[in-house]
Amino acid sequence: MVGSATARAVEVLVLTFVFVTVLVLIAVTYAAIPLLAPRQTDPLPDERDPELLDLEEERESLFRAIRELDARDDMPDARRDELRARYEAKAASVLRGIDQRQADLAGRQPESVSSDAQKRRALPLGTLGLLGLMVVSAVALGPFVLPRVGQDATVTTFFEADLRAAEALRDLQRAADRDGSVASLMQLADAYWTLEDAPQAEATYRRVLLAAREAGGDAPVLAYQRLALLTFGDDPATALQYLLEARRLDPLDADTLVGVAELSFQLGDLDTAREAYETYLETPDGQVDVEAAARLRLITGLGPVLAALDEERNATTLNALADVLWDTGAMEQAVEVSFEILTEHDPMDSAALSRTGQLMFLRGRTDDAIELLERAAIGAGGLAELESQASLFLGNAYFAEGDDEGAVRAWTAHIERVGEAAAGRVPELIRTAEARASGDVDATIPMPGMQSPTAQSEADDEPPPSERAAAALEAGTPDAIAAVAQASYAQHCAMCHGAQAQGGSGPRLAGNPRSAQEANVRSAITFGRGIMPGFGAIMSDPEIEVMVRWLATDVATPR
Repeated sequence: MVGSATARAVEVLVLTFVFVTVLVLIAVTYAAIPLLAPRQTDPLPDERDPELLDLEEERESLFRAIRELDARDDMPDARRDELRARYEAKAASVLRGIDQRQADLAGRQPESVSSDAQKRRALPLGTLGLLGLMVVSAVALGPFVLPRVGQDATVTTFFEADLRAAEALRDLQRAADRDGSVASLMQLADAYWTLEDAPQAEATYRRVLLAAREAGGDAPVLAYQRLALLTFGDDPATALQYLLEARRLDPLDADTLVGVAELSFQLGDLDTAREAYETYLETPDGQVDVEAAARLRLITGLGPVLAALDEERNATTLNALADVLWDTGAMEQAVEVSFEILTEHDPMDSAALSRTGQLMFLRGRTDDAIELLERAAIGAGGLAELESQASLFLGNAYFAEGDDEGAVRAWTAHIERVGEAAAGRVPELIRTAEARASGDVDATIPMPGMQSPTAQSEADDEPPPSERAAAALEAGTPDAIAAVAQASYAQHCAMCHGAQAQGGSGPRLAGNPRSAQEANVRSAITFGRGIMPGFGAIMSDPEIEVMVRWLATDVATPR
């Protein structure tokens, strides 16, 4: 057995050596022909002086223009004579240039090369030496080209790790072909999965299902899950069937439940999606998954709304759909539905204008937000009738644009709608706007992201936020970090996430386990996410780090 294997290896090595040597000799011969036998190559075309060519082309163009001018009878004689004189003067100048250039060229003496010297042209020894080195290198590297290890692949690398991986894959292929058991096929499929060879992985996982069926048993849950992942992009219905089989084998697997819910929702089967999410939320993973709970609320709310839409698609049913989407955090989808309302049903629909205006404000487009929210107030019958969240955002937009009187009007309408107890910081903001409008320098309560003159003067007496954050990080105590982070939160975050991080137009942060995922939170604060803007250009690295730690320790799991 060992002797035959060695003989095969030697045979492969010899054949590889011969094959590579022949290829190299062909390449060297092809490259060396112009050097060894220059007469075999095509001669270069005669070179002509480019400057002289340009002058000759200009001469011909001028002569042609003069002929065309003589042939024209649609212009006054005086104009024709003027143009002809100009062309002739230019032509005379070009002719003098040609004569001068020809004289210059005639004065040049080309380098003389005797025919004997050409015959005795020396061989380019350096080039031939380099080609010889290539031959030696190819011969030396030839043995590293290994034999085939798979049905459709060969290994052409001599890196040890790659060779070991190829040999391991070859062994798994041989084992799978030899016994065809579920276990051996799963090992081979998992290897393809690890190598990110999707077509081979999918084909082998299908072989796993077939082998399990022939053996009268069930395939592993992992085979169904991975087949679902490999097929959902092209065939979501088939992917869902794989996940349903995985769920049959393991009814409480969290990944399977979420996959069933999402694919069912994508395919319009809201009942299956709702039931799968309900089951998932009862699992340990689901009990702390805030996004899954929001997704369930969306699916539950969509059922009757979609049924009403099937019966009649009008502004009322579309607004009901937009409300469900908006309330569950799907703001962009809600605004898409609002656009349909505004363009196809009622351009002054107050609810649709309100949703669109709020989204424009969150995206930083305050001018558009003001225009849309003002139209929403008109559509509602006046500012006092405008929905409370819309009047709050309208006041914010006015204030951001420096319209303090408009901000006071909108915020006052908001308080009248919700009551002062539920208005949060809005009364303080009204006082700030009134003071700023009157030029009172004692206004000390800034709008998030802004500072009043007094606040700025007081800030001059204390270290800037970045230094305070750095000092808090150096101290490392929870209280020091919380003091700096809370001030930064009130300035940058409370307007969307709520004064107590209870959520608002942005998601709830308090008690949300995702708030403890420091890497994700740091990325979201720095670069933004979805409709949330990034604060990397506003907050320093220490400020962001303080915020991340405070959210992870005090907000995600309150002390």
